[in-house]
Amino acid sequence: MSAILDALAESVDGTVHGLSFEGEDLSGADLGRVDFEDCTFTSCLFCETMFERPSFERCDFTACDLSNAHAAMAFLRGCRLLECRAVGTDLHQGIFTRTSFRDCNLAYSNFSEAKLEQVGFVRCDLHEATLAQLRLKRLQVEGCNLVRAEIFGTRLRGVDLSGSELAGIRVSNTFTELSGAKIGLEQAVDLVSLLGVKLVDAE
Repeated sequence: MSAILDALAESVDGTVHGLSFEGEDLSGADLGRVDFEDCTFTSCLFCETMFERPSFERCDFTACDLSNAHAAMAFLRGCRLLECRAVGTDLHQGIFTRTSFRDCNLAYSNFSEAKLEQVGFVRCDLHEATLAQLRLKRLQVEGCNLVRAEIFGTRLRGVDLSGSELAGIRVSNTFTELSGAKIGLEQAVDLVSLLGVKLVDAE
């Protein structure tokens, strides 16, 4: 039996506190409602795992795979995810506070309608991720792949996108999502193409 399942079964108050898990494979499992505090997960597999409003506080995930997991309305506070894979993971309507994603593959993931406060994405692959209608406060985006990401209805005012790839990002016809965002000159070519304008060299 899985050490994680054992810990959940033995929990008195429904919350697992201060434990470390390594190499656990709960792919395809239905975990229902889970709460973890001050736990670490290393090289654990949660592929296609079903969660019901999972809660993680001050938890660390290293080299874990959560691809195609169903974790809508997840709550993460004070968490760190390093070198994790979450391709196609459903995280819509989640709440993420003081949480960092570093060197993670989040391609095709769904963060729509989530609330992000003091969240950082550093060197993450977010290509074709759904980042629509996010509520943001102090978001950090550094060296990320946002190619063809969907950001409809997400105001990026004040967010520094200058070190990230933005080709083909999907926004509304009014481009209000990008108003006030910070970009580099080399990215202007990609964004101008959204307007249907072609840049030419002046002779």
